Amino acid sequence: MRDPAGVETAWQLRLLGDLRLAGRAGDVRLPSRAATALLARLAMAPGRAFGREELIELLWPGVALEVGRNRLRQVLSTLKSLLEPPGAPPVLQADRLALRLRDGALACDVPAFEAACRAGHTDAARALYRGELLPGFYDEWIGDERLRLAALADRLDSGVAAAARMPASPSTRTPPAPAAPGSAPSPPDMAWSAPPLPRYLTRLHGVEALAEQLQQAVREHRLVTVLGPGGHGKTRLAAEVAQRFAAAEPCFDTIAFVPLVACRGREALLDALLVALRQEGRAGTPLALIGALLGDRRALLVLDNLEQLDDAGVGVITTLLERSAGLHVLATSRRALGLDGEREFVLPPLPLPAAADDGDDVALAANPAVALFVDRARAVRADFHLSSRNRDAVRALVRLVEGMPLAIELAAARVRSLPPPQLLALLQQAAAAPQGDALALLARSGPRGGSDPRHASMLAVVQWSWQLLTPEARGLLGALAVFAGGFTAAAAQAMGSPAATPTGVALALDELVAQSMLRLAADDERYELPELIRLFAAATLAPADAPALRERHRRWVTDWARGLPLDAPLHEARAELANIAAAIASAHADGAPGDAAALAGALQGALTDLSLPPGALRALADSAAAMAHAEQRALTRAFVARALLRAGDPAGATQQADAALAELPPGGLARAQVLARLAHLRWRTRRDAAVLGWLDEAAGLADAAGARSLQASMLATRGAIMRPRDRAAAIALQRRSLALWAEAGDRHGVNTGRANLAIALAESPAGCAEALGLLDQVLADTRAGGDGAQHAHASNARGEALSRLRRWDEAADAYRDCVRIAFALPEPLPLAYGLWNLPRMLARQRRPLDAARLMGFAERHAPVHCGPLGRSDRRDLLRLRRLCARQLEAAAVAAAWREGAAWTLAEAVRHALEPPP
Repeated sequence: MRDPAGVETAWQLRLLGDLRLAGRAGDVRLPSRAATALLARLAMAPGRAFGREELIELLWPGVALEVGRNRLRQVLSTLKSLLEPPGAPPVLQADRLALRLRDGALACDVPAFEAACRAGHTDAARALYRGELLPGFYDEWIGDERLRLAALADRLDSGVAAAARMPASPSTRTPPAPAAPGSAPSPPDMAWSAPPLPRYLTRLHGVEALAEQLQQAVREHRLVTVLGPGGHGKTRLAAEVAQRFAAAEPCFDTIAFVPLVACRGREALLDALLVALRQEGRAGTPLALIGALLGDRRALLVLDNLEQLDDAGVGVITTLLERSAGLHVLATSRRALGLDGEREFVLPPLPLPAAADDGDDVALAANPAVALFVDRARAVRADFHLSSRNRDAVRALVRLVEGMPLAIELAAARVRSLPPPQLLALLQQAAAAPQGDALALLARSGPRGGSDPRHASMLAVVQWSWQLLTPEARGLLGALAVFAGGFTAAAAQAMGSPAATPTGVALALDELVAQSMLRLAADDERYELPELIRLFAAATLAPADAPALRERHRRWVTDWARGLPLDAPLHEARAELANIAAAIASAHADGAPGDAAALAGALQGALTDLSLPPGALRALADSAAAMAHAEQRALTRAFVARALLRAGDPAGATQQADAALAELPPGGLARAQVLARLAHLRWRTRRDAAVLGWLDEAAGLADAAGARSLQASMLATRGAIMRPRDRAAAIALQRRSLALWAEAGDRHGVNTGRANLAIALAESPAGCAEALGLLDQVLADTRAGGDGAQHAHASNARGEALSRLRRWDEAADAYRDCVRIAFALPEPLPLAYGLWNLPRMLARQRRPLDAARLMGFAERHAPVHCGPLGRSDRRDLLRLRRLCARQLEAAAVAAAWREGAAWTLAEAVRHALEPPP
């Protein structure tokens, strides 16, 4: 046997399917279960050094350390005598602290199998996987590894090779190959999947070895929790490890960073996961949606700040890990989660310099804690350096805060105005001062870490930094604690005291950033409030002030939504999604249905294409019942109905729509808005031509109010109703709606109008050239504006136009673009359309087996998201079967159809995106 690098070895160890150890002289029997487990652990991670204490806990959990050391020495001695007879080369490398296999000494089928999976060598991987890992062994770690390897094997059996993983993380995705000369350009993959991983503008000090250890732990364990007090750098380290996975290893299909600062319970956690995975606007129970999205992907979720989650919230993590065999979770928390299989990774403080001056200035400067202090001090004073005047104070400062990174940064920021000796004196005074209620809140007692003495040092730094702020900065910081997901300078201005001037708020923001109480995001457009500082600031508020600040926050969100221009890019609006959801939730919790109504009304403008998390939609629907005015209730329910329809929940949408219609008052623009929305919904769900009467009434009201975008929307709906009966009339209506959207300056409406007109034109080959021109405009604008759903719909429509022209290859590429983008978002409706339409092109490309398999899946998948199949859909299925049967025996087509019907969504998408042979 050769190792994964292809090097011939003296020993070969088989662990998959059975146990076999073979040398050049033949098979050798391992003497004990402990010897087998130890050799297996070393062989499965070649090149890694295992700490002796780690191996003791692995082999004999809970045993006394001295007993474990004796047992390990005995087992190691037995293995050495077996593997290293006189004259043979060494196999095991052992020192006082760790054990490892020597390079090239032993080959094992497990790393060879994993290497074949990573390289996409499916046949080689199948040959290596002869069965489950170490059958008959029931150690906990072996069970975890057995499940992980079995999941890899299952993916191979399903045809999902590691080399074909998709969609890749945005930071690892390779660019598309250039188009062949003379071929029509196809829309590029916009790689809209999980949001980008956090990036930092400052250097990371003293954790290189820890990052490597944590990366290895995440590879080997499905749940790893980074533990440590607040301000210890847990988030930064987890983000660094996620970046390493994304940049250097094809280890995970999907990597998502999920900030959970404001999450306390199960529903908030699910909403945060849905937003991070771009699943927030979908229909269905959140847990099922997340499980369906993860499916059989090998995914890494970085769950940041979990210590405040209740038991129900923590239970969600267990459920996801049980349902998704390829899921790995890297969590950060101040306390262990207490879940089975959890691997605790305790993050120590930065190494500290010696207490006394040993005269070695080079060693002092190289100490990670001192290096961090100097680096952050130079950010505010470029001429700062260690000298005989300050080195003792710097040494004492980093020791006083016990190497906590955030504490060091907060202290170093004061070097702008205070030399280190004065800074040290102030810190020592703050540490000795009595602590108030806010500090007591931050110094949580009991198992949540309050007993950790390092908290006192951290709180001393926070208290001292707070006391040194100007009153204006203190007041602003308390107000900023109500934000979720960051904020802009304009938002901060709105939250400042009524007497504050724009200049005063700008100066206060600058002061907060300068003191490391606030940080500016890498895009230089939004501010982020670190969790500890936010908690501290919130705790300083008087109980009577918090409701007023939440109300001010709701007012700001509402004003922001009202003022958003119709041509605003959606990716800019998405940045405020967390604040929108928080405002809706606080309106419901504070018993302010009027605020919820005002916010829903504001969202009906430019943000109708922005999906809200399910929790926010439920809160909005519940608030509607308590609204005082029937018009408010109807508008809000109509808004919720549209959101539910877009999420693929026609039943829920219909329920909200019927409630809105039942209490809709006569007359006014509000009635026109509700009728237009309900007409569109009723036509989509029931194909009820009676909605033309609603549109007639709404049109009169909208004309009187001069509401061009609303008029355009109604004309578009009327055109869709007319298209099956009178295509010429439908085209005329779509042209009029496009012109009205253009007059209104509604960017998203214009793209909708272009796509609607293109769809009507493309029903005749004569109109396809104009349709393709319109769709190219939509694709270019939606790519720039971040409207992924519209982009996917336009790609699907482009495929239809190209297929009318019998340009099969280009049409197939357009459908693949639709599938790729919709799956990455995810957007279920365009994804269902793309998967339904692509098989026709595959059959035209003389790929009948691929076409039959994919349509077998689409026949089962499409009704879930698009409603029951109609007569035209059944005709499509029949035509495709006949087309495939002309190229292949009917029995083979039927077998392929059944095979595709059993696929998962991830398998179907992978096959759909495979290029032609």
